[in-house]
Amino acid sequence: MSDYLPNEVIVEILSRLPVKSLLRFRCVSKTWFSLISSPHFLATHLNRALTNPQHPPYLLFRHYDDRLQRERFTLHSPDDPFPQDQFTKHLDFSSPAIHVLLLSLDKEIEENGGFFAYPSDFLELRCQYESTNRYWTIVGSANGLFCLNDYVPSFCDSYVLWNPSICKALFLPDPNIGLGSKKPLMHFLGFGYHSATDDYKLVRVVYLPDPVDKAVKPLVEMYALRTGAWRFITTPVPSYFIDKRASSIFTNGSVHWLARTPRREGAFRHLILSFDMGDEAFHEIAVPTSLQGMQHLNMAVAVFDGSLALVPCNEGWGEESHSVWVMKEYGVAGSWTKLLDIDVEELGKVIGFTRTGRVFATKGEKLISYYPGSQETTDPLIHGPVDSFFLDTYVESLVLLDASDLFFRRQASSSVDRNNTE
Repeated sequence: MSDYLPNEVIVEILSRLPVKSLLRFRCVSKTWFSLISSPHFLATHLNRALTNPQHPPYLLFRHYDDRLQRERFTLHSPDDPFPQDQFTKHLDFSSPAIHVLLLSLDKEIEENGGFFAYPSDFLELRCQYESTNRYWTIVGSANGLFCLNDYVPSFCDSYVLWNPSICKALFLPDPNIGLGSKKPLMHFLGFGYHSATDDYKLVRVVYLPDPVDKAVKPLVEMYALRTGAWRFITTPVPSYFIDKRASSIFTNGSVHWLARTPRREGAFRHLILSFDMGDEAFHEIAVPTSLQGMQHLNMAVAVFDGSLALVPCNEGWGEESHSVWVMKEYGVAGSWTKLLDIDVEELGKVIGFTRTGRVFATKGEKLISYYPGSQETTDPLIHGPVDSFFLDTYVESLVLLDASDLFFRRQASSSVDRNNTE
């Protein structure tokens, strides 16, 4: 084909194909192997996948199945995630192997050029590493790449980047501040993508508690996929406490955590602490004025249709009520807008949203959905530990395809002596 078509035309054609086909086409010739594995092609293919209006990103749901005693990853339609009469795509990440079972939601997806074949394909990747816990902690995801953490205090603290589309995983080297530290530590993690440098970054905020001064500033280090190493962040770190009950989210080029001011500073104050993946600096985002200073308010950061969102839960006076706030203009405190109230008895943690506004949350140890318009709830009959529930958008990508080896053994790659932190 290359004898008759210009290279740019070949790229134009191939970049429109699903990942599964491209993995096969790398075997056509050395030229095609190099082309499909090149950074330029990977970026072109990803951009098409992210901007294709005919195939919006799927929703990926993870939970631990107590009955099967394994972790389960399932892909769902972005508009109707849990149809009762259709197939669901399953991605099982269970040790000692990663199993990827791809089932179409419906034949129409394939007929329209969907990325997954119908009715099924089974791909298996042997993996010598397994989670010490029942399931991974998902730090976050970006462009189809997941950052996983396996943490057991004083025992292990491992990190893996995993792209299920290409059945490829990458062990990260040990952090600079690790289990060898003589001081007890508590860490908070964030994962995201910096588009300007085409780099995936993992930021780690580590608190080494001081028995005298509880408000000691944390140490911060960051892993960058491009360099393959950890390094300390030298920009000023605010002395805020990150809420250990809430996970981080990534949007607008930054990782976000819910935080609060130290008690010694006087008035209690909630805030959102962000870390910009570009300038590698921390920034503060104020929460809505009406939510300030309410100590009995349990809040979580979220992403709603690409925008930064805040989900406060009022736990005062023995009652619970949830609401959803969205920041219409990123970084502008005055643009916070209350989107909806959720009045459901015994509602737990809000897991995520569809682009049409459907809300997914926990109730007991099951996942339920809530329709704001009709104020009705439905039960998808998914049960499991609440902490195992994870929902995010998912797009097929070739990220990690250009990595030299399938697996990288964990090793110390930083030139910084860990003893400096002891």
